[in-house]
Amino acid sequence: MESESDESELFSPDLPGIDYCAPLRPQIQALHVETVKDRFPANKDFHRPRVATWRSNLAAASQRRNLLFVASGSDINVWVPSGPFALLGSQPEMIINPVMKSPSADGYIDRSNPHTINAILVDDLGRDEILLLVTDSGNVCGYHVEVIYSALARCKEEKLERPFDGTQVSPFFTEDVGMSAWGLATHKFARLIAVSSNTGQITVYAFALVDAAMNEDKKPQSSQPQISQDRGLLSDQTWVSINNRKQLRALRELMPHNHRSRNLRLTYRGHFDNIPCVSFANFDLDANGIWMVSTDISNRVIIWRLWDDLWPSRVYSPGDPSNNPPQRGWAVLPLDPRIFKHHKRRVEACGCQPMTEEVASRTLLDVSKAIEEVTDATQLVEGTYNLPEPVINDCLPDDLVFSEECILENRSRSSTGVGQGSLRASTNSSAGSEYANSWFSPTSRTRSVNPLVSLFEEENPHFRVTPYVFPGFGRNLVTTFDGLHNKPVHPQFPDFFPVIHFSERTISLAPYPMDSEYHLICRNALFQAFRSFDISIHFDRFNMVKSIPELGLVVAASQKGRVAIISLTWQEEVGFSFRLDWIVPFFTQEQKNERPEVPLLGLAVSPVPGFEIPQDVPHIPRGVDPDDWLEFNYRILDQDESNDSSSHFSSRPSSPNQNPTTHSAAAPSADFNPFGNPFGDSDSPSDSDKSEPGTMSDKMSEEEGPKTHTLPELHAEAFRAYRPQEDWHGWHPSRHYRLLLLFCDHTVMSYEFWHDWKAKETA
Repeated sequence: MESESDESELFSPDLPGIDYCAPLRPQIQALHVETVKDRFPANKDFHRPRVATWRSNLAAASQRRNLLFVASGSDINVWVPSGPFALLGSQPEMIINPVMKSPSADGYIDRSNPHTINAILVDDLGRDEILLLVTDSGNVCGYHVEVIYSALARCKEEKLERPFDGTQVSPFFTEDVGMSAWGLATHKFARLIAVSSNTGQITVYAFALVDAAMNEDKKPQSSQPQISQDRGLLSDQTWVSINNRKQLRALRELMPHNHRSRNLRLTYRGHFDNIPCVSFANFDLDANGIWMVSTDISNRVIIWRLWDDLWPSRVYSPGDPSNNPPQRGWAVLPLDPRIFKHHKRRVEACGCQPMTEEVASRTLLDVSKAIEEVTDATQLVEGTYNLPEPVINDCLPDDLVFSEECILENRSRSSTGVGQGSLRASTNSSAGSEYANSWFSPTSRTRSVNPLVSLFEEENPHFRVTPYVFPGFGRNLVTTFDGLHNKPVHPQFPDFFPVIHFSERTISLAPYPMDSEYHLICRNALFQAFRSFDISIHFDRFNMVKSIPELGLVVAASQKGRVAIISLTWQEEVGFSFRLDWIVPFFTQEQKNERPEVPLLGLAVSPVPGFEIPQDVPHIPRGVDPDDWLEFNYRILDQDESNDSSSHFSSRPSSPNQNPTTHSAAAPSADFNPFGNPFGDSDSPSDSDKSEPGTMSDKMSEEEGPKTHTLPELHAEAFRAYRPQEDWHGWHPSRHYRLLLLFCDHTVMSYEFWHDWKAKETA
């Protein structure tokens, strides 16, 4: 095994066309801690928002406006963070009571509050940024963020009293998926919304892309889109249901070019447990929305080809295929391969010297040692760690009833080191009392229709006993990374994008999920033992994840209150990888008792004010000849002209595959094609390609003559070319983002992070 000092000479090939990054980590700084006492002083009568526990991420922020959305029970509180510290204060700007498609639907966690929100999401749908929410009753509701922003401005002009009434904000989307809903995803270019629920099914809503009255056989004369605006388009709430393969085959015959003149509702089956997360390959390489990925609480990942089949295309278990120790899957994200930053050395790409092991014919590349290199973070706090007792049943006992003044007691430790949980009564902690009251009542768990295994109850015998595993304990890493020289980690014909998966305690990356014999894992990434307090193991789950493609980062939080900031990397031998760069709250903050002793309510990531992402392309071209493609170059108009149009453009001919962005390319062996199968032709097609040679993607690639671009493809090309000048350009090396951690006691911890790309030149 070569030494680390010699590694730079042995493994630093100067590959042409590859822009190698120095081992730069994102810059991050703590901004402020706004405690519950700061937000709700004891000498003032303020109404504290209701807190709902055992949910997923209940916070989301706009990327274009200075708006923060926080779910409070069945309402949405709209906050406008103020000042450089992103202070929230005690009163939201607006309270929105979402419209329910089925107001009489039953809840699952708490039948007395059936419409409590389980998760919220802010993302793009077409040209608009939207807010989506799902409830315990299975209702789904969506709002346009710009409509909410306009309503706030109107209320301020009218000098109405805060919090403003949200009834004047109407939703564009209201649906019901039949049972408690959890997963949410959107596809920007293909106009898709995916919702997963306790029915074990995924429902995809595909909005119409062309006007129904338009003759698709006749090419439009104008280069402008011959469709109605997005908001008018989405107002039609009638759907054509696609529930079986016969209907899907008929659909493919009706829309050979992915033009949709009707709203479609497609149902996908293949999971046999609850599905906490579903995600699209939401980037321009898959403009037509062919690929979808989901994970369930059995820790399985399913890959779907949306327009080819309603059943799985590929099923695999991330990381250890035996799922030992048993963990639940909580989040999964397909990643754009172009956002991975290239590095020369393995230690730069992984954060440590990776180790390998063989498990069930799968090569696992373990980078767990990188946790030891994270600055200002520790795994052991206030004394030595004592091994906790195994969890026999990971749900609350049926005979346990919480009183109104009951809160969680600090865990005491016996002389043998086994922690014993206890409860105590408190009359001087209103925050703790309110938090305890938000726990569900054990008597509310019965339901006339038995759903699949709950997302918060351990009813599955597979999860009855969860033995604790120290970081690196119980695993025999049979060799160093040099063992991989005997077994290639890169498939000969890679035809997919990387997928990062989060279970309760493990982060895993499948570089090529369709050939999933090689995984990179980081075990117990956020492990930490406290002597002073202990948050229930029930909250130790990675259920809050946000990708920041612009910086090549993924922010992932465990509900126990710790957040990992992960850099996406690539190295010639390792391939696609990731590096754990930061963990917040910092150890120095924990020493000052700034971190609350309660679980995390939500995580929100958004640009710092002044760095907001500009509005989307004002025009999506349509009817252009692929052989005479137009690249759009925008300039910002004067402020007095922006009322009529935000920008205009000139054009010049260029290649239809030209990519004007400056992102690093994908792995040298990858060959991406934006048409048909968006990830290139492969000599080893996927299972769905073999079973159904006449799939939509095949038909699209087999068309003769010049290809007619679909509206999603046109939108993706225009979006890629749209690079307006922003005020921070020339002053800062990258966009600055802020991270807000909202805890169940209403404490808010804020951070700011960015990349100092200029430092690469001097590194």
